[in-house]
Amino acid sequence: MARIALNARLLIPGRLEGIGWFTHECYQRLISAHPEHDFQLFFDRAPSTEFCYGENASEVWLLPPARRPFLYDAWFDYAVTGQLKRWKADVFLSTDGMLSRRTQVPQIPVFHDLNFMHHPEWMPAREARYYRSRFPEFAKIAANILTVSDYSRQDIAMQFQVPIDQIHVVPNAPSQEYRVLDSEAIRQDQRNEFTGGRPFFLFVGSLHPRKNISGLLDSYRAYRLLGGQAELLIVGASMWTDEMQSERGVHFCGRLDRAKLAQVVGASQGLVFIPWFEGFGVPIVEAFACGVPVIASDRTSMPEVCGGAAAALVEPDDAKGIASWMRKLDVDDDFRRESIRRGLKRAQDFSWERSAERMWQSVSHVLKS
Repeated sequence: MARIALNARLLIPGRLEGIGWFTHECYQRLISAHPEHDFQLFFDRAPSTEFCYGENASEVWLLPPARRPFLYDAWFDYAVTGQLKRWKADVFLSTDGMLSRRTQVPQIPVFHDLNFMHHPEWMPAREARYYRSRFPEFAKIAANILTVSDYSRQDIAMQFQVPIDQIHVVPNAPSQEYRVLDSEAIRQDQRNEFTGGRPFFLFVGSLHPRKNISGLLDSYRAYRLLGGQAELLIVGASMWTDEMQSERGVHFCGRLDRAKLAQVVGASQGLVFIPWFEGFGVPIVEAFACGVPVIASDRTSMPEVCGGAAAALVEPDDAKGIASWMRKLDVDDDFRRESIRRGLKRAQDFSWERSAERMWQSVSHVLKS
């Protein structure tokens, strides 16, 4: 029996973002699949019963809350270090990539992407300085490193001079809520609620400079000039900078809970997802699983994740080109059906069960070494 400590600070009820969902999906399966081992989840706030994953898992609340760069160090280097020692942990798994620099316990971080190394200007200066100074340290002390795509695997190896065979891919996956809607009435309900009953294209993600919201709006304007009549629905909240702009036909609806979001995705004409940088791009596979065509950026990991199933891979600053593909989805039924078919097939390549098993393989390797 091993004692496996888990960083759970991003498991926040009602506020799970991309890394939080990754953590939730993997941890619950990891714990359920291995009742022969003990797990302890480290929270930096009062744990919610929503994240009690089994009899072989316990939760501990460690102070201070790690919500600012100087508090990250205090939490990981002191609070986490102390609890690893008290609990006599055999390994520490950290899905947000941050590690203790003061423990001898083997540690496995998940580095989702290195956007902060390439574009620090996309983050507040203090956050960027922290990530750019600490993550090279974390890479050096890690027993193994996990990441979500081969693109990120190669990037980590190059940026931090880590042997490629020490970096393993654990991809994201669409959750079970994301599936083809079998009711036109449900689709129309979403259109009625968000776009006055009109069809819509969709973007899902935090409103962050790297998500290219301005390019998305430029593309939508160009689409309307081509005669497109669908609206544009943008799901997500601003992060660090306000990316919201008032625009004819454009609707910002903020965050949605997962069940609602899955219905909105399934009701859309297509996902237009054209960020400058992604370590994975979870909305792509969620849209595929819903039988929704995807127009995706041709940058970073997104071609890899699409795996040839996108309706189109586009330059994120080519507004006219993006608009023409949106219009093609409007008018070419054969093209639309083929895009849906390819996407549904591609979605089957991803599952949280397989991802959790890949995560366990890395943990098991460290335990045996």
